[in-house]
Amino acid sequence: MLAVLLPTITFVCSCDDDNDALSPTQGEIRFQFTMQKTYTITDLSELRSVIVTIEKNGVKQTLPSQPLEGDENIVSTPYIALEAGMYKLVSYRVFDPDGNLIDVLDIEVEKNNDFEIKAQEQTSYELPVKIKQMISMDNYYNSLYALCLEVLGEDKSKWPESWDFESGTIDDSWAGLEFAIDDYGDPTTVNGIIIDGEPKYNYNKEGEWVNMALTEFKHMKKLPSVIGNMSSLVNLTIRNCDLEELPDELRYTNIITLHIENTQLSELPEAVADMKQLINVYLLNNQFTEFPEVLTSNKNMYHFVMVNEKIREIPESIKNWNKLSNLIITGSEISSLPDVFNNLYRMSVLDFSNNKNLNSLPASLADTKVPYEGGGYTQKSIRGLILDGCSFTQIPPVILRPEINMLSMKDNQITHVTKEELEKMTDLHTLVLNRNPLTGFPKIENKNLGYLSLIDCGLTDADVDISGLPNLSPNHFFLTQEHYDEIMLPSINTDGSWN
Repeated sequence: MLAVLLPTITFVCSCDDDNDALSPTQGEIRFQFTMQKTYTITDLSELRSVIVTIEKNGVKQTLPSQPLEGDENIVSTPYIALEAGMYKLVSYRVFDPDGNLIDVLDIEVEKNNDFEIKAQEQTSYELPVKIKQMISMDNYYNSLYALCLEVLGEDKSKWPESWDFESGTIDDSWAGLEFAIDDYGDPTTVNGIIIDGEPKYNYNKEGEWVNMALTEFKHMKKLPSVIGNMSSLVNLTIRNCDLEELPDELRYTNIITLHIENTQLSELPEAVADMKQLINVYLLNNQFTEFPEVLTSNKNMYHFVMVNEKIREIPESIKNWNKLSNLIITGSEISSLPDVFNNLYRMSVLDFSNNKNLNSLPASLADTKVPYEGGGYTQKSIRGLILDGCSFTQIPPVILRPEINMLSMKDNQITHVTKEELEKMTDLHTLVLNRNPLTGFPKIENKNLGYLSLIDCGLTDADVDISGLPNLSPNHFFLTQEHYDEIMLPSINTDGSWN
């Protein structure tokens, strides 16, 4: 079996022979790397020496370089005499036979890094340490092999047919993988994995019509931890699967975009907080009942989409997302929004559609400028709102201002709109109020409004005076679904593009 290097450091305190007797206040320690079940071809013979930094009572001490000796299963330093007491392992550096730093081992030790030296006593325990994988096709070959083995078992007839492990190479015929390509058009590294439990047919490089989805993983309940070894992976998509759990090893990846759709997943692991490169998150039709607040510690979040997740509250901590450009939360159970939009000022369009309990917006949406610390202002970017399928009884007063260009409030409970309200939005060019129980529509003056849809509001041409809307063409003014279909459907191709 191919194997991944999963090192652990073992601390062993012991008395040495009589020639090097310890003082009454000393114990001994040695540092060990142990080979465990893995999936890469790396072995312990590459580790020849280690420099360890420890800390006692707040004082750091770097021990002299220590040789590592042993066999294929375990390598150790000689015993090192230290004064008795409590210590903390701060960091370490490991070197190869030529004295070069082996940089696949992480220098930071974050957890379980305390150990005790007891005078004249022997103790031993293991501390987990992190590992980073060097980018190479060999590592990806072995990581994908491990993925299949962990999820599908040893029967290779159940593995993805397009994943040709027999050839020993990875190319663009492997379904569900996205590649970085070199100047010759050849794949170099795997940048993305798309695990999809539903068939997706397309032409392969031989021109055959084949399923390109990874349906073999449909019943995967947990993504294997080997994902942490895939250091150039930037996109991960899992959809239409039985997924229930993501591994803590996600923290070791460089994933930028995470897309989880139509699964049984109900929460994200705490390790997601350590995914410093993660800026795009899509959570659609899963089993979330609480907002994944662990994401709000990431101040670089750029795009967040949550669709049809039965959350009841959005935490105030999303104010940390001050680089956010797109926020879409639809089909939830929320009844209000946190008042944090002076922090989230970079977004241009807000989409809170189909939140059936939502009937108000926070006061911070009324502000058009956000003050800088130390003086000065920055202009808010919000120009459009999509509030379809909510429970509003009026256009929210906080958005009645010139900067709003687009407003869609289909399927709410609005009974009337006034001339004064609408004319406050002087830059408005799109207004959609379909299927609201309007009792009328006022004559307004707006030289920018170019699209007005009042479908199934109970109004006729005689009820709506559009003479004050010089930019509104008859082809962009709708009162019935039939008129809309007649004008707009011929403009849409079967692939969704426009004529």
